[in-house]
Amino acid sequence: MSLVTMNRKCDRKERFFSLNHLTGLVQCLINQNVLIDLQNETSVAGTITNVDGYMNVSMKTVVYIDQLGQQFPMDNFMILPKYIRYVHIPKEPNIDLNLANKIRLKKSLQAFAAGNQLVQYADSAIL
Repeated sequence: MSLVTMNRKCDRKERFFSLNHLTGLVQCLINQNVLIDLQNETSVAGTITNVDGYMNVSMKTVVYIDQLGQQFPMDNFMILPKYIRYVHIPKEPNIDLNLANKIRLKKSLQAFAAGNQLVQYADSAIL
């Protein structure tokens, strides 16, 4: 599992947000169907494809639901973090596993910064 799932290099601030804010929780929801409520009383239901360190969310196979309850299907949808009100988290066990891996990654990065050493977990090495 990568820190940021987008195909670009992330900066230190983005990596910090990914590991220390709720951005990391939303990143654990990649490839899952979720419902996101927006600030303008609308909702978006679909599959999350990407979440960067600033919590910009990209989705596919989306249904946009307006204030009147009308539904508009779309192929792709991008949400900026300032428009997100709620993210409804599904009750699935693999979210706990992804979140545990993210916490383990954070601890290994902290240990590396403190002791300047390589910390290994399972099959992967954290530099």
